Amino acid sequence: MIQRIQTLWLILAMACAVLLLYFPVWQIFDGGIEGGMDEVGAGKHFFLLPFAPILFIFHSLAIYSFKNRKRQLNFCNIDILLFIIYLIAVLAIIQTENQIFSDFHLGDFRFGALLPIIGIILNLMAKRGIKKDEELVRSMDRLR
Repeated sequence: MIQRIQTLWLILAMACAVLLLYFPVWQIFDGGIEGGMDEVGAGKHFFLLPFAPILFIFHSLAIYSFKNRKRQLNFCNIDILLFIIYLIAVLAIIQTENQIFSDFHLGDFRFGALLPIIGIILNLMAKRGIKKDEELVRSMDRLR
């Protein structure tokens, strides 16, 4: 399990999912606005909070289902989909806050905006490793 390269990619993607709790995606320059949020991220917003634990669980399931490569690929696909849904939810929240509060546009994206993209790339690399393992197993079955 640990000696396979896709396990390393999945562990790094899991770390990206956990870091979503600590790094905001969007932050206001001036330290906040009245009545609104000064940061948007999984650790600060109620609707984004469940994404990190759910991603952690699905990454763990993907790592521990190393004997069933088809299931592992499905978990990787679910992880990619969850990262994309997280990005869409963040953009929707930023858009909603921007419409409600006039000073909200005075912010910028932070490191937390890169974490889902890095997680998607790491999951794609893990999928490639899983597919290589599956091809290797199939080629060994042909030789028998």
